[in-house]
Amino acid sequence: MEHINYTIIRRPKRKTASIIVRADNRVEVLVPNRMPAELIDRFIQDKRGWIEKKLYFNREIRTAFVPKTFTSGEAFLLLGANYRLRVQQGKRSIELYGHELLVSHPAPDPESTKRQIVRWYRQQAETHFSQRCRELAQKTGKHPIHVGVKAYKSRWGSCHHDGRIYFNWRLIMAPAWVIDDVVVHELCHLIHPNHSSQFWALVQSISPMHTSAKSWLTIHGQSLAV
Repeated sequence: MEHINYTIIRRPKRKTASIIVRADNRVEVLVPNRMPAELIDRFIQDKRGWIEKKLYFNREIRTAFVPKTFTSGEAFLLLGANYRLRVQQGKRSIELYGHELLVSHPAPDPESTKRQIVRWYRQQAETHFSQRCRELAQKTGKHPIHVGVKAYKSRWGSCHHDGRIYFNWRLIMAPAWVIDDVVVHELCHLIHPNHSSQFWALVQSISPMHTSAKSWLTIHGQSLAV
């Protein structure tokens, strides 16, 4: 039987225990401050089957994250398409040239290339997400007051009660149909600020590929990184 390593995180306001299996297979157990160690261990044993399934999924199915080196020839995603990086010396600029992502810098090195690419991704994300929100909001009848991007660690989007919507800029690497599903999800929160059955029915009516999009992000989401 596989031994499960886990980290206990005690929270003063928490009333029940829960488990999070991270994409890198770190297992975190969130528990109330005074929960005894023997109860925590029993809880882990009760959930062992579920944990092992999550660990197996991460190891065998989820697309692994491979750190970028930011050198010529490396592949970078935009809207689901791969572009080969070409780094050259010259006036600072970045553009798509055929199937290449051409990055110019007066003194190119991996760090400067990374900064340029991240800025470029964020600009592409802001433009694309704003456009798709305008177009898809026609189907919900409710428009956000602001659309922006953020560097979220564990979510793809968020909708605030005042009508602001933000997206994880890394989502711009995903295929357009996957992005649209996340956009629809957040737009629907302008109408239903919850995950009620009415909310999911609205999402499904506008984004019939919702289940497939969710599965795509579960499997490939970790690889959308620089």
